Amino acid sequence: MITPDEIVRRVGKKYRGVLRAWLKDDLESLFPLEFPVGRLPADLAERRQSIDQLRQASKVQTGVGYELIWDKTRRRQLGQQTEPKWVVIDQLDDFLGLARKRIEFDQFVTDVQNIRCRLPALESLCYAQPQLVIDNHGQWDDLLTVCEYFIRTPRPNLYIRELPIPVHTKFIERNESALRRLLDTLLPAASIDAETSDFCQRFGLKSSPALLRLRLLDEQLKSPYGLNLDDLALPVEQAAYLLSSHLHPRYVIIVENLINFLTLPPLDNTVAMFGQGFAVHLLRNVPWLTQCNIIYWGDIDCHGFEILSDLRGLFPHTRSVLMDRQTLDDNVAANNATPCTERFEHLTSIEAELAQYVVTNSLRLEQEHIPHTYAVPQLQQMASYTVNKVK
Repeated sequence: MITPDEIVRRVGKKYRGVLRAWLKDDLESLFPLEFPVGRLPADLAERRQSIDQLRQASKVQTGVGYELIWDKTRRRQLGQQTEPKWVVIDQLDDFLGLARKRIEFDQFVTDVQNIRCRLPALESLCYAQPQLVIDNHGQWDDLLTVCEYFIRTPRPNLYIRELPIPVHTKFIERNESALRRLLDTLLPAASIDAETSDFCQRFGLKSSPALLRLRLLDEQLKSPYGLNLDDLALPVEQAAYLLSSHLHPRYVIIVENLINFLTLPPLDNTVAMFGQGFAVHLLRNVPWLTQCNIIYWGDIDCHGFEILSDLRGLFPHTRSVLMDRQTLDDNVAANNATPCTERFEHLTSIEAELAQYVVTNSLRLEQEHIPHTYAVPQLQQMASYTVNKVK
């Protein structure tokens, strides 16, 4: 037998449907809403108690909510009885009272009317995602103001704080998720970079540039320019320009660990790149790397070999250093249970064999666990071997 609490739960499950029916001006298709009372308890005392609870919570007693439809039933031992058969909710007001959603619904109506007035193209999104309207109550004026700006000025190529919009700079940053759904609905495909989920890139805003950190291991700036600089962090495009137009080193060594990067020894005609945290795809924007010898030093583990493989996919002449079986055997590896996708397609057969070995045996030899005195001679030897003739 249905209970007052069960009625409230069932009503709650229909709330989204009621919102959508209101949006379509089709509430009459939902009301009256009816639920069967169900089988009454066999025990007479329990039956009376259950019926009394249902009656006490009904509209007759509370002034709002459901009504009961009664029917006369003849029972063998009790004779003719009047029992509840249906729970009926006649109108929206009663539904909202039961669902405890009256205030929220009124706010929803007000927000939808505002949206319809200013940006009617969002009607379909309101219907598909009514919770989006509810979750952003109190913010719709500012959300619509931002959307109106992007409609007038698609892909503005400004930083967020530069946008001439009368909303706080942090508002857009705090509400990127909602704004993305709105702008994806409102803007033409040509104004959206669908290949990225990054808000700024997706909608043509400037964002903080990705930086490449370089160490100049041969004092390349000191002699020609009198600049005593050897540790630089530059936007990718500027780093590419410096490498190709001024430094043009014969070797670039990419190192994953910061301490190892900072303690690399002086090496002739060599620039080091700090690799930890940089996505390999950033190096697509440094095409000059095709003209130098690339050396990669990463951890001897799944992740290190995956980065090596991705890097060699961009620059096939990349060589690895200190990522061989001898280095693994000569040093103490730790257990490593990190999940691995085994993205090894660009490894050499020897590298792939070692990569599979460390994955199978859950091993990891991190760069910082290789003694400096062990690493330096191999780095110096590698930097003396020309892999690719510099053009």
